[in-house]
Amino acid sequence: MTASRALFKSAVGAARFRLTGCRAPLSVALCVTRRCDASCAYCSITSTACDELGAVEILDLIDLLADRGAARLNFVGGEPLQRRELPDFVRRCRDHGLWTVVETNGHALPRRVDELPVSRFMVSLDGSEAVHDRLREPGSFRLAVAGIRAARAAGHNVGTVTVLTRHNLDDVPLVLAMGRELGFDATFSVLDVHASKAARRARPDPSALRRTFRWLLEARAEGQPVAMSEKCLRYLIEWPDYDAFRAPSPHEDLTCMAGQVSCAIDADGGVYACAPRMGTSPVGNVRTDGFDAAFARLRDNDCRACVATACTESSFLCNLNKPAVLEVARVASRRVVSHGLVGAPR
Repeated sequence: MTASRALFKSAVGAARFRLTGCRAPLSVALCVTRRCDASCAYCSITSTACDELGAVEILDLIDLLADRGAARLNFVGGEPLQRRELPDFVRRCRDHGLWTVVETNGHALPRRVDELPVSRFMVSLDGSEAVHDRLREPGSFRLAVAGIRAARAAGHNVGTVTVLTRHNLDDVPLVLAMGRELGFDATFSVLDVHASKAARRARPDPSALRRTFRWLLEARAEGQPVAMSEKCLRYLIEWPDYDAFRAPSPHEDLTCMAGQVSCAIDADGGVYACAPRMGTSPVGNVRTDGFDAAFARLRDNDCRACVATACTESSFLCNLNKPAVLEVARVASRRVVSHGLVGAPR
């Protein structure tokens, strides 16, 4: 599916929900494994092994999601490239015309990129080599960069995700400089300090984090490869307490649409309103309850706002916010403008 068709299908589904209350899983994050070939300081997903959905179960699930109206499917992990059947999953998505994204550390991309006809790769990048390797493991920066180069050489749309910690705020300009050089655009996310003890130790100073988002707003206006809408950046700047990752009431003028027109499915089949909720208690399981019954239970999701960048952008998109829709279209079409770097955040 082209970016324009995926956006159109999502917009129609979102408008239908707003007008009639008709819910559909327009965007789905599907965790295909909790296994990973990296050890990130702030991540604990690999510590919780599970009985993963089999290849046939996942293929059948993709068929069902497409039938229920899905326009976009994100393969997440763990590390999705740890699943040898991932090319089969991606091709099934292509057969259904889904906009397909693989979120990866990039390590295995040089040898597997030709197997994966995806719409977009999202590669984790924590900053400079010293910082990236400190937060992950020695040698992981070079593997990530090699993965980005391989994907770009194969003609793929590539973005990066940088989780902002106290170790890498000063590296934000470097990430954007790499984006201009290598041909990717960059997203920056708030660290969920409740994810693990290591995450709490890595929390950045709130005032410094706010300054970083203000600087990114300026950098975006200057044409830097920031894959975040102005609306989302202003929303993050105004968030009252970064230690409170979620809120039970709307923030600014946005009500979260997770669980209404999007959802997340864990590697064991557990169904959640969104990817950041994975690891909590699922509302149901596609194996034991069936997807439709589990998705119906998400109707009562009690979370109305958060600082997860992807969820925020998705909610603005599903609320048909024009600036957010235009930003998603720009990113999806890979129009990255090159200009000189603006100054580093102070």
